[in-house]
Amino acid sequence: VPPIPSLILRVFAPAMLPPRPVEAVRGAFGAMCGLLFAQIVLWLLARASGAPGTDLLAHPLLIAPMGASVVLIFAVPSSPLAQPWSVVGGNAIAAICALGVLQLGLPAMASLCLAVFLALLAMGFARALHPPAGAVAVTTVLAAGQGHDPGLAYLFVTVLLGSLLVTCFGMAYHRAIGRSYPFRPAPPPPAERHVPSPLVLAAALDRLRLGALVGVEDVAHLIETAEEISAGHALGLVAETIMTPAPATVGPDADWRDLSALFVDHGFRNVPVVDAQSRFLGLIPVQNILRPGAQGLSARHLLQEVATCPPDATLADLLPALAQGRQTALPIVAIDGTLVGIVTGSDLVAALVQRTAQGLER
Repeated sequence: VPPIPSLILRVFAPAMLPPRPVEAVRGAFGAMCGLLFAQIVLWLLARASGAPGTDLLAHPLLIAPMGASVVLIFAVPSSPLAQPWSVVGGNAIAAICALGVLQLGLPAMASLCLAVFLALLAMGFARALHPPAGAVAVTTVLAAGQGHDPGLAYLFVTVLLGSLLVTCFGMAYHRAIGRSYPFRPAPPPPAERHVPSPLVLAAALDRLRLGALVGVEDVAHLIETAEEISAGHALGLVAETIMTPAPATVGPDADWRDLSALFVDHGFRNVPVVDAQSRFLGLIPVQNILRPGAQGLSARHLLQEVATCPPDATLADLLPALAQGRQTALPIVAIDGTLVGIVTGSDLVAALVQRTAQGLER
């Protein structure tokens, strides 16, 4: 039996991994802006309707559970509990259950407990479990006990519209910072992959009591990514063994005529642009040279920013960048920003064929 202090530390120690500082700041800033956005919109609507007490700063029109909803939306956007249906549907279901219970005329404590019971039950059947919705049910009953009369306006404006506003702002905010929200399920794996079926993954999550915290799609994507990384290491395919080293480059001041000659003489599809210290600045695809108005422009005006990878990037890192179709070449950039090589689709195919041939010879 471990000592009592050690047991206490084990029980109460943080279970979550520490977040990256930039992600923590992004989440906190998004939550703050989401609440402010919803408050401003609700305030404008209240002001337009002539409702009393519409001071933007002195009279918040949001209910307390919205503060918990934005924590999920902006801090853990991939959680099933944070998806739009859970946020909007869960909060609305809880408010409906609480309003229905208030019609029974029960004592305050009985109404509160019954409202939470019915809200959790209904959210479970509706697959809209959202923890802050429990607080919506409590808030609704408490508001009625303090002389307020929550009715349809409370349901449709304060709860439903408020939830929609923070959710829509979350979609726009995550898109702006390059994150995916709402979570989009990964495509089903090919038949030859050994990723368990969604039913099997759901059963495993249910057995571990993680179904409300982790989505089936998250687990499937995790397994697929782990397989890709494992395959890349097993094949020994990393960027520095696949890339074309020391590719032809141009400086940012190279003019259109020199660039055109480079593409025509060598048949390049892309030309990297570097500064005087060989630091990568961007890539010029051949279509940028051919676009109307390109004549007379320099390389700095024709380049475009593209995804890059370090020299030790595995096959799992290289494939997505080239498979999405946004670029046909992947610059390999060292930690100091210098360009050390470039990987194209042809390089990947050649490396895979060579590795397969070596396996057959063995």
